[in-house]
Amino acid sequence: MNSTSQPSVSCYYLDRFRAFHVKPLSTHYIVNVSLNGLLALAATLGNAVILHALRKSNALRPPSRALLYSLAASDLLVGLLVQPFYMVYETAQLIDHRELYCVTGIGFHLSANVFSAVSFLTITAIAIDRLLAVQLGSAYQTRVTLRRVIIVIIAIWLLTSVWVFTWITNIDAYELFNIIAVNVSLLVCSCSYSWLWFKLRKLQKAMDRYKSAETPSPSRATSSRRFDANKRSVKNMFYVYFLLLICYVPYLTMFYVIHTTQRTATKFVVLSYSITLVFANSALNPFLYCWRIKEIRKEVIATLKKIICPSCMVVRLRGLKYKIIFQSSVQVEL
Repeated sequence: MNSTSQPSVSCYYLDRFRAFHVKPLSTHYIVNVSLNGLLALAATLGNAVILHALRKSNALRPPSRALLYSLAASDLLVGLLVQPFYMVYETAQLIDHRELYCVTGIGFHLSANVFSAVSFLTITAIAIDRLLAVQLGSAYQTRVTLRRVIIVIIAIWLLTSVWVFTWITNIDAYELFNIIAVNVSLLVCSCSYSWLWFKLRKLQKAMDRYKSAETPSPSRATSSRRFDANKRSVKNMFYVYFLLLICYVPYLTMFYVIHTTQRTATKFVVLSYSITLVFANSALNPFLYCWRIKEIRKEVIATLKKIICPSCMVVRLRGLKYKIIFQSSVQVEL
């Protein structure tokens, strides 16, 4: 059944996202759908490996690992669920199949809003977690427990999953709340990392003075190791936050432009590319984790070796077995 026989299909609020005169810009839609196919594959495979690495790694503290697990899970679902919806949604718009456009559009917007909100709130929680780690010092481990972090993560997923249905019942209230939530999250993250930068810089200067004035002691060495670990962790998580900004700001800008200026097909095409850039965040995060977090990188390399070359492991184990047998026989002869 084609779109010409279904002019009365209701699409809730989707018609205002519908581009005008799509046919002349069909090349852009085809390119965009193709890009999403590649990014969806990268996000799915990359985050699946990251989730496995986080499950296997014991080097990261459990609360930090749980937060990263939540972020990687939302990125995985972007590749598995959101982007397939989006590709069919864009294709339906291109071929002017209204019913398919409506069904996949609702699925896309609901799922994308959930996982985008989870990513934003999880990254905000990570920023607060890093702030508490520096502020509380040795008391951090007793105050920020795995149980409390899991409660926060569950609350984030449940609240975003329930709230997203307001998009259907009252989209104006939904968008107003989202604008407020995004700005608050960005403000909290920016203030947290700015405070952390000044605090760590101040602590670095103090530690440099102590190192030059006093002889090393076990307690001083422990404090130095804790400081280095916190500094490295803050820097790593800031990169995660900065990448999110790079990927989300163009979309937020285009969303504002389309809602405040005259709508044209070209603007909708630019919006579709900016949405793809948002999805690219889910595909790029695994590479960022591997680059910046050595504990994850180590587990990922070990996992990839097992996946890509399982026969190499067998040969290595057999070689080790024969080496042990050979050494044993030599010892017996001696």
